[in-house]
Amino acid sequence: MKSEVQFSVSSSAVPRGIDSMLIPFAEKKLRLPAGSITDLKITNKSIDSRKAPPQLMYRAVITLPDSFKNRFPEYSDRQDASPVPENIWRHPDSPIIVGTGPAGLFAGLYLALAGAKPVILDRGFPVPERDERYKKFLASRILDPESNLLIGEGGAGTFSDGKLYTGTKSPFSRMVINEFISAGAPEEIGYLSRPHIGSDYLKRAIPALRQKIISLGGTFRFNCKVDGIIEKDGVCSGVVLADGEKITSSAGVILACGLGGRELIRKITAGGKIASALKSFQLGCRIEHPQEFIDVRQYKMSRPEALGAAEYHIVSRPKDAPGVSSFCMCPGGRVVNATAWENASITNGVSDFARDGEFANSCLISTITLPESFKAEQVYALMEKIEREQFIRGGSDYAFPCQSAEDFLRRQSSVKIGSHACETGIVPGRIDDLLPKESFAALAAALKHFDRLMPGFIRHGKFIGVESCVSSPVRILRDENCESTLPKLFPAGEGPGLAGGIISAACDGMRCAECLVRRVHNA
Repeated sequence: MKSEVQFSVSSSAVPRGIDSMLIPFAEKKLRLPAGSITDLKITNKSIDSRKAPPQLMYRAVITLPDSFKNRFPEYSDRQDASPVPENIWRHPDSPIIVGTGPAGLFAGLYLALAGAKPVILDRGFPVPERDERYKKFLASRILDPESNLLIGEGGAGTFSDGKLYTGTKSPFSRMVINEFISAGAPEEIGYLSRPHIGSDYLKRAIPALRQKIISLGGTFRFNCKVDGIIEKDGVCSGVVLADGEKITSSAGVILACGLGGRELIRKITAGGKIASALKSFQLGCRIEHPQEFIDVRQYKMSRPEALGAAEYHIVSRPKDAPGVSSFCMCPGGRVVNATAWENASITNGVSDFARDGEFANSCLISTITLPESFKAEQVYALMEKIEREQFIRGGSDYAFPCQSAEDFLRRQSSVKIGSHACETGIVPGRIDDLLPKESFAALAAALKHFDRLMPGFIRHGKFIGVESCVSSPVRILRDENCESTLPKLFPAGEGPGLAGGIISAACDGMRCAECLVRRVHNA
């Protein structure tokens, strides 16, 4: 018989890799004779660190002899059907997808499973070449605008912590997780309450997903920059490339260009045919701490062997300033320059699956609410001014200005900034005056609040640059069927302002693919 059970074990009483040797610990906690559990499958794992030592909280399905039926409720396996109907495509044309970030990649997977043989375009390069070009950038400090940490296969998420937790209730979210596991991601992302893949595994999983789409009839074209949308007879009928080539389809186009597609979004929405609206967006700064400091503050003790690097999610909601929250926290991670534009700098965080680096970083973000009188170009001009100025303050070689949290509050330049984990380097400077006044006020209030929650947060922290590519300030409008005001154009993901994060963007891409298939079949 099978039964679903819950139990906890002390992190200080179990070894590293406990998940693979959990049965004897489960038997002890459940007061079962040794050898009673013949199989165990973890369905959820979380950490309760409110007291030391932290507790590992498990939910698992165990297999027991039938003699235990009266003691444990029986569990019936429930296999969820795939939300993608396979091989139903009957249209003569293949749909077009712009972008291979999470939205574009999973839209492509949906359409490929449906038999649509999608054509997927990306201005950047496949992961292996993209990785090599980034290494050359670090050595030469000469940016390739078509291949960087924002543009290329997998989008910005490829070089990130690969966080997979989300608030979305999409029916596609479980499928996204399962596809990542099938593509080589660690199996534990299927049961961790706060799963992450890590950049190292993402660099393996994303090409594997591409190969699956190709095996199902999809086509990828890299180094293929989309410069505009083709309109014919009042509907979207394809795209035009930067070299003038036109790629047409009467089936539809999914626009999933990511935040690196800033110029494309600006261009296609400028005339008003594709309706858009300004929305609030986030702006923030990367703050770095020694990972050991975060471990002790979060675990109330030095990190137990069974636990990974501690992370945090903290929020400040002061009465007299905008709220601030931590975003994209990278335990044991590094700070990187994720710009796609020459002579401009943008921070981001990255970590591998092991999260075994010396430092932790996260972005402290505040929401910028725009006056109704603002135009899109004014917002982009504000972002670009910050990006250019911090490039100059970093020495004009893609290093970042760095300011201790204490000096940030004092509004003075730092003299000593110590060791760090920033791949392009840091130089002492000021960040406080790079921000809009309301953003500085919000971060200053938040630092004091976070220091009360985690004493030493200010003293041990340093800000490394400004992060301006957190979310889009523009949203392309679409109807309940995911179509823009230009029929047959389906905007998806972060670039058009419709999602945020790997899972939500992937699910949004699949939802757009579903709507495109439905439109084709109902035509």
